[in-house]
Amino acid sequence: MTSEPRILPLPDTGAHLVIGADGRPRIRLRTGRLVLVDAPAAALVEALESGAHGERSTALDRLTLEVQERESADALHRWPQERRDVCLLGTGPLVHDLERVLAAWGARVAVLDPEAAPSEHAALVVAYAEDASGRRRWAELDRLPERGTAWLRVHREGEVVLIDPLAVDPGDPTSVQVAARRVAASSAPASTEAWQRARPLTPGALDDATRALVLARLLHTILAWAQEDAELDRLRTTLWKVVPATGSVSAHTVLPFPAAPRRVIR
Repeated sequence: MTSEPRILPLPDTGAHLVIGADGRPRIRLRTGRLVLVDAPAAALVEALESGAHGERSTALDRLTLEVQERESADALHRWPQERRDVCLLGTGPLVHDLERVLAAWGARVAVLDPEAAPSEHAALVVAYAEDASGRRRWAELDRLPERGTAWLRVHREGEVVLIDPLAVDPGDPTSVQVAARRVAASSAPASTEAWQRARPLTPGALDDATRALVLARLLHTILAWAQEDAELDRLRTTLWKVVPATGSVSAHTVLPFPAAPRRVIR
C-alpha cells in the first residue's frame, strides 16, 4: 500500500521533508540532493505540522542541526572565507548590480571611486571604466597580482563592452599587454590605438540585455576564481567581448609577453 506524497518545509533551513509514494522520508537539500532520513515518517510529519504550538521532537532537532551544518558547508564552498573581500572601482548601474549580486552570494564588497586606492585586505579588485580616462590608472594597478591580489578589468569602447583576462599571478596578461595585443591584431592598428587612447563620447547607459550578459560573465569569472575552479586557467588568457549592435558575444585568447627591457641612459 502506498502513502500519500507529502512535502513539508524544514524550519530554519532551506530544505524540505519529502515523503514519496514509497512512504520513506527524505530531505531535499537546497542543492537539489535527496537524502534518506533514518526516522519514522509519521513522527517527523507530526513534529513539523505541530509547528510552534507543539513539542519539538529530538529527531527533528537533530535533523535540523545536521541540515544547517550542510548548508553552512555549501555556503563556504560557494564563497570561501579567505576570498570574500572584493573591491569594486567604478560607478554606475553595472557596478551597483555587481555589488548586489556578489553580496547576495556571500562576498564582502567595497565600492570605491576609480581614483581611490584599493583596500589592502581585498583578495580581488574589479575595475570598470567607460572611457580611456577611466583606464588611466590600470597600468599601475597591473601590479596588484604581485602582492597576491587578483585583478579583473571591464571597459567600454563606445557601445562595445570588453572583459580582460583575469590576472591572478604576475605573469598573467596585464591591461597594457591586452591593449597592445589588440592593436597588433587589428587590420587598422593606428586607428585602433587612437580609439583606445582617445576619450570619445560614451553613448547612453548599457541596455538591459547587454548589462545582463556582462554581469553574468563577470559573476561566472569571479566565482571560478573564488572556488579555484578548473576553468580558471582558461579565463586567465581569455578576452571576452559583447557587441550590442549585432548581439554577438565572442572570446579571444590573449597571451602575455615579456616586457621590453628598460633603456639605460649613459
